[in-house]
Amino acid sequence: MIFNKNLGNIFVSSAPGIISVFLSFFTIPIYLKFLGFEKYGNFLILHILLSVVMITNFNFGKIASIKMQKVIKKTQNSIISTTIFTSVISSGLICLILYLIYLLLINFNQNLIFNNYKILFLALFFSNIYVTLENISKGLKYYFLSSCGNLIFYSLSLSLPALFILFDFTTTENVNSLFQISLYIKIFAILFIFFTLIYKRHLNYNISSLIIKDFLAHAKWLTLSSAYVQVFDFFDKYLIKVFLGAASLSLYSIPQQIAGKLSVISDGLISVFIPKISSSKNKKKTFEILNSNFYGFFYFIGFFLILINPFIDELLIWWLKENANLSIIYLFKIFLLISFYICITHIISTFLDTQNLSKKNSEIETFVLILFIIGLIISVYFKNIYFFAYTMLIRSLITF
Repeated sequence: MIFNKNLGNIFVSSAPGIISVFLSFFTIPIYLKFLGFEKYGNFLILHILLSVVMITNFNFGKIASIKMQKVIKKTQNSIISTTIFTSVISSGLICLILYLIYLLLINFNQNLIFNNYKILFLALFFSNIYVTLENISKGLKYYFLSSCGNLIFYSLSLSLPALFILFDFTTTENVNSLFQISLYIKIFAILFIFFTLIYKRHLNYNISSLIIKDFLAHAKWLTLSSAYVQVFDFFDKYLIKVFLGAASLSLYSIPQQIAGKLSVISDGLISVFIPKISSSKNKKKTFEILNSNFYGFFYFIGFFLILINPFIDELLIWWLKENANLSIIYLFKIFLLISFYICITHIISTFLDTQNLSKKNSEIETFVLILFIIGLIISVYFKNIYFFAYTMLIRSLITF
């Protein structure tokens, strides 16, 4: 029964990513047909920029989800209320500071100006709130709620604007208009989770000193670790956009976006085993949970990748049709391997976070970061899109 329940929770947590894969198969060809590689790249970079939320969120929700496993329900509600309040205040302050810094920078460099930049900062504010709410939902073991929110906030906000292109191309050919539609969808996801928490009476007016102490003790290390993830997972895309252009970013991101969906399974495992490990006081049981998730993912996904490898070329050509080319096919195979190792590493690093060993994560990533930056410098120097992919592959192997 326990196994079946855990398997069901893992499936529910992985469902948004699985659905996202199917949505991508339909929407990416639409974007490429009506926008082309250049405009689609500009649309993607706006979503990619929001990934900085991994740093600006300060991991309040993640810290709270771990703490919630160790207290009674009444204290849980105080932790939830304090975390949401803290997240709203900190998000408002950090977005205001970043906005003022941006205004200062554009005074010195007019090339940094882009249309509707205010929407981007507003989207960052809401993204901070969403990440906190999603982690709280996972901490409460509301896997269906967090999965629905994840599906709406990430997958539908990226995919649904493609339908607006089909039905009314004349008003949505502007990339900023498409991103504005994405923002409305993201706000809906936030309201969906927030009002569900209110309905289930998880909010009160009490301030929890317990969680504030945990914020002060662990936020800096978790945020530092998240900063490394931001550099490792997204900095290559920023550099490609700046030095190789938006079209190259599309060429690079499409195979990475699909191959990266392997993470839906590892994320599903993580969302289920975080509460179990955090609430466990038995070291042996804790490592048994880690080993079952680690080896289960390693053997199951590894075998699956071996099976599909001979058919990848034909599948990509059938999917993208006239937009398919050798670069996308080659990059897709590299990113599949990268995603496999990154997912395994993510399982291990998340386990270390639950054991309050985030500092250990940071020490390992600091060493890898030096080599990674060297690889990116070489990639920029030669302006070779494959070098960026090789750098990502080498980084994932070293980290593993």
